[in-house]
Amino acid sequence: MSSNSNSNETIILLSDWIRRALAGVDLSALAGERYVSSTAYGTESSQWTATIRKSMALCSDDYLMPALQVAYSLANQICKEEETGKSPPLSVDWVDNIVVYINNRVGRVSMCDSDRCDSMDSLAFLDSLGFDPSDAGKDNFADNLFESVIHDHDGTTVSEEERDQGIEEDRGYIKAEFAPFMFNTNDDDNGPGRDAMQRIYSLGLVFYVIFSGGERPTAHFHTASKVVEQKLSRSSESDTETEELSQDLSEDSDLLPFAFDQPSPIDLTGELSIFDSVGDDEYVHDPLGENNFDGAPQHPYPKRRHSSQQNRNISNSCSVPMESLREKGLPSPLCDLVANMLECTNATLSGKDSYQSMSDVRSDLRLMLDNPNTFLRDLDMTKLSTTGSQFMEKTMFGRNVELSSIKDAYRQSMSGECGLATISGTSGTGKSLLANEFGKFVSADGGIFLSGKFDQLQQGKPFSALASALDQYCGILLHNKAMASTKDKVIFQLRSVLGKESYHLTKIIPNLATILGSELPVLNHSEDCISAQKRVQYLLCQFVDVISTSSSAPITLFLDDLQWADAASIAAVNQLLFTAGPLSRKNFFFLGCAREKDSATKWSSGVDILFAGGIHVKLDCMDEHTLNTMVSETLCLSPRLTRTLSNVIYHKTKGNPLFVSRLMRSLNKEGLLRLSLSRRRWEWDTKKIRSQTLPDDVAIFLTDSLGELPDKVQWALFVLSCFGASSESAFVESQGLDKNILKNLEIAVAEGFVDKINDQYRFAHDRIQEAAYNTIPAHRRCIIHFKYGIELSSLLIGDEEDAIASVLFTAVNQLNLGGPPAVQDKSHNVTAARLNLRAGMKAMEMSDYETAFSYFDSGISFLRKKHWQEHYTLSVELFSLAAKCALTIGNHTSLKFLIAEVVTKAHFFEDKLDVLFFETCALAYSYKLAESLEKGLDILSKLGIEVQGTSVEARVQETKDLLSAHTDDEILNSKQMADATMIIAMKFLGKLEIGMTQIMPKSVPYVTFKIIELSLTHGMSPVSPVGFAFYGSYLAKQGNINKGYHYVKLALSLLDKVGSRENAGEVIFVCTQVKSYVEPLQAALEYHHEGYSAAMASGDSSQAVVTLLALNASSLFAGANLQRLQGMCDDTIQSCAERQQLIFMVQAQQIQRTVSKLIGTGEEPKYSSEGRDILASNSSVLRSYHYHTAYVSFIFRSYDDTIENIEKYFASQENTWGILFLAHAVHAFHTGLISFWAARKSKEQRWYHRGNQSKLALRRWAESSQWTFENKWYLLEAEESFCNNDVEAAKTYYEKAITSAKLHKVRRPQQRYCSKCIHTYRYDALFLTRVALFVFL
Repeated sequence: MSSNSNSNETIILLSDWIRRALAGVDLSALAGERYVSSTAYGTESSQWTATIRKSMALCSDDYLMPALQVAYSLANQICKEEETGKSPPLSVDWVDNIVVYINNRVGRVSMCDSDRCDSMDSLAFLDSLGFDPSDAGKDNFADNLFESVIHDHDGTTVSEEERDQGIEEDRGYIKAEFAPFMFNTNDDDNGPGRDAMQRIYSLGLVFYVIFSGGERPTAHFHTASKVVEQKLSRSSESDTETEELSQDLSEDSDLLPFAFDQPSPIDLTGELSIFDSVGDDEYVHDPLGENNFDGAPQHPYPKRRHSSQQNRNISNSCSVPMESLREKGLPSPLCDLVANMLECTNATLSGKDSYQSMSDVRSDLRLMLDNPNTFLRDLDMTKLSTTGSQFMEKTMFGRNVELSSIKDAYRQSMSGECGLATISGTSGTGKSLLANEFGKFVSADGGIFLSGKFDQLQQGKPFSALASALDQYCGILLHNKAMASTKDKVIFQLRSVLGKESYHLTKIIPNLATILGSELPVLNHSEDCISAQKRVQYLLCQFVDVISTSSSAPITLFLDDLQWADAASIAAVNQLLFTAGPLSRKNFFFLGCAREKDSATKWSSGVDILFAGGIHVKLDCMDEHTLNTMVSETLCLSPRLTRTLSNVIYHKTKGNPLFVSRLMRSLNKEGLLRLSLSRRRWEWDTKKIRSQTLPDDVAIFLTDSLGELPDKVQWALFVLSCFGASSESAFVESQGLDKNILKNLEIAVAEGFVDKINDQYRFAHDRIQEAAYNTIPAHRRCIIHFKYGIELSSLLIGDEEDAIASVLFTAVNQLNLGGPPAVQDKSHNVTAARLNLRAGMKAMEMSDYETAFSYFDSGISFLRKKHWQEHYTLSVELFSLAAKCALTIGNHTSLKFLIAEVVTKAHFFEDKLDVLFFETCALAYSYKLAESLEKGLDILSKLGIEVQGTSVEARVQETKDLLSAHTDDEILNSKQMADATMIIAMKFLGKLEIGMTQIMPKSVPYVTFKIIELSLTHGMSPVSPVGFAFYGSYLAKQGNINKGYHYVKLALSLLDKVGSRENAGEVIFVCTQVKSYVEPLQAALEYHHEGYSAAMASGDSSQAVVTLLALNASSLFAGANLQRLQGMCDDTIQSCAERQQLIFMVQAQQIQRTVSKLIGTGEEPKYSSEGRDILASNSSVLRSYHYHTAYVSFIFRSYDDTIENIEKYFASQENTWGILFLAHAVHAFHTGLISFWAARKSKEQRWYHRGNQSKLALRRWAESSQWTFENKWYLLEAEESFCNNDVEAAKTYYEKAITSAKLHKVRRPQQRYCSKCIHTYRYDALFLTRVALFVFL
């Protein structure tokens, strides 16, 4: 034994290592384990005999795994030397020429001081290295021995790096090597193939010694080896001498190297087990009989009886040592490995299981080391014979590259990069398996993996998969005590961010209502929300925002089978990923799966958009190598043994994983792939499997497989398939659909067609569900669906729809899958129509208008011809609500039909008001604003409400008089409007208010005053805050800013009183414009953020875009950071493009151009063709364009361009807005500066006059807000004085402007721009002060 202090290694002979390793096993730890628990050995290791102790140590991992490492390193060394043409000599005792390196830092093997090297082994080894044994006691003897071992034959030192190659790279503590002189010679002349087989045989002898615990042949070992070598050499001369060779070997049996010091008794009289019958092309080697092995060495197995002397001799040369290994309790795969190596001596002995190369040996050892549970441990025969075979349908193979790419995307998303990955592939390629494998990684990494699955037969359930996934998170918060602090944080954030709007999410996410508790707000259910789906999309985004920022654990959202997703869910997902910006969140990752598009599977445009972003993984069928890996690990056999089977399976299935697993089940069921209890492994009949005729398509194969099941089981699977991919067992049992369905489903579970997880039956794959569903003809399916729907509807008694929503949707989906042709009882038509009405209203409550429309449309289809006469109320409700949904989802064709039907068939004008309102909205959305306003005024007139009439001044006075009779508290505590006609009239007025602001601004006051009048007379409605906000803005525009400010605050307070915030975005926007004239501008910017959130929460995306545009313009005027402002402009332009708000997009591009010019990039906007048309034709947009161009030209002192564009600005037609905007002050300030500059340059009085008008306006506004406008008024005063050549006055006003700016904490100028002005224009200091002040404040 020697030690190297530098490498911390101990070098020891193999035989010594075996003894020391066995001695180092902690036998006490084995007491009670499977090796002794079933025997009478006793529970204390001290009670065991030496034989038992040795067997226990041999079978323990503490010995077995290091021994495998030693074996691997030897095979690896031979493989590497074979590549160079070298090999160890066959005539030398290999065992005595092997040393073991042990890393002292990591070594698990105990090196006991009392142990001594075997004298014979040590002397033989020293002699082979040229050492005199008498020198063993001298100094430095161990170091010299070490140096000899680690040098090769020519004296070249083996580097540390080279010694660390191989198994120790992974295990890090032990390896073995042949002595260097063993590789001094090249292959013998017998031929490389024959030598290779003999080397495998010789190494097999070494392995036997290692795994038997050091049991060695007798003293005739060397002689026997030579005899074997000579006789094998003779056999190569002629194949006809094989029988003679076998006889010779039998005669020389005393020389065979298998006579051990302590041999076990050999019984060769046992009968061949019935389980050993295999195919013609399979070689069978099993000397141990059929009994299960329990590790007890006292119970030998019955042995195989051979029919000839020749076979008996073969058994003596191979089976006998394997018998000894098996009796020691060693795993059967390891015994088979050694046996297969010893089978490599000649053709008679060799079979298909025998090794053909040393690299195969090395590969099998590597598998045992890397995956011992699969390739080393014995199969649990008792379990397999009881539960049947499971062919790894839930195990992933060959997808490591794809999995790694998704993991990489996940890790990158944690640092703020793209947080999206998608998977596609044909059916059965393992998409869901890959996703779930990734889910295991996320969970193990400390993340939260939320999953939802869309279902082709459950598309009627709003947001089914998305809601299910998010509901999982709420369930985790409720039941995981470790997340108590996160739960409190989430509750606080949700209440802060969502407020009352959280009510809408509780209809989708049931557990959210439990989390928010009793403080959950209740909203007015009758509120109108034309953009309800946009609202819920925004709320879902906010919800994800809250949970991803509140949770310390990263959140992954996985949605499966996106090809079946409903339109609302896909729109919500796209909003979540691409519009609301969670891809920039560091704590959120999205993974989606969809079946590849083909003739039978179509994707919606939303799915196409989703799969176009982020990381995309496309799965194909497995190649033959991957399939063999799958079969190998499934059967727990080496890949070299399963290659013939996997080759047949590959050509039958084309590598489809689902097809493969189902085929293997089928082969097992038919007995073509079966367990051999005697061999304790799987075996198969390759010829019979190859001869089977199978369909090319997995769907047909599954259908055929289902056809082999009992009829009752097939029916149970069909019933389950009618309700989707999964159903709770309690639901199936409680519905009384089939008395024995659960019993039959259990049979399907045993057959592997269905999984039962947590009392839920789920098809093992969606293709199995489809196959089960298609076992019944289509026309019969319709009748069965409708029958189930009627039976389930009997449970829907009363109005407690929250408690029975799931049953409601399930029942109605069954009715609709059946359809009107399935109705056999006329009374069921009305039942189906009413249930569809209830389901549609419930879907609207959940803000899924797409699904709601499908329910209303189905309900209409169930109505019979005379429904307007026989079921009038039901008809009005179905058609009116269907029209509302059609408007919301943009189905204008259906909307026209529904409106026409109601207008024509409804008996009363009041019953037509809803659809007429939808018609005016549709006209407005179609840019037919004038027609929309005309129709709205006409309808109001028919209701007796005249909007226009007396002069504006008279109407103002009437409104003042009416308001003077009410205090603010009385207004805030007014009753709610209850008159249905007045409520719809207020909706018309609200739409008129918005429309007239754009094209009839002079008429806006009339509408405003009418809203206030009806509110004070009939009660407050959701439109009432709009009237008060516009009234306050009108007063401010007329110059009474303080009074206007009073009423806009009253309007904001009313929002919380009317029970609805559907108009909150518009109200906050109008009020913020007035607030900007009273409160500090920087503070007013926050109101725009609130207004945007309110608009999105109510689904008013148009108003949200307008608010973003106002925020950008106000931020520029307030001196916001220009780089940040540029990003805000980019976001606004993107939002406008997504919502097709082209007018607002062009205006946002103008602000972006101004910002880029100020930064210095000078980027020009890229207008679309539609944008250029708008720029040329829309006077308001054109006026804004000339303003921004003049402003930028003025900043950079381009006089001619400034004058040209400011002239065009003044020449453009301006709408006389009835309300006040901040833009009025911004434009007045900048046009005033330009006008005074032009007056100095041109000496024209008209410029002086324009400048003076701007100055007076700023002075008036400075009275209401010194904070925002005082410094700008002073600056205009200075410019006027400078224009009049009054330098002293100008200097005084400049100083006042600077002082006011400092006092009110106006932002300082940016150094970059100031430097640019100084370097470029070289004006006097007074001018530079002026420029810096008005540009950056």
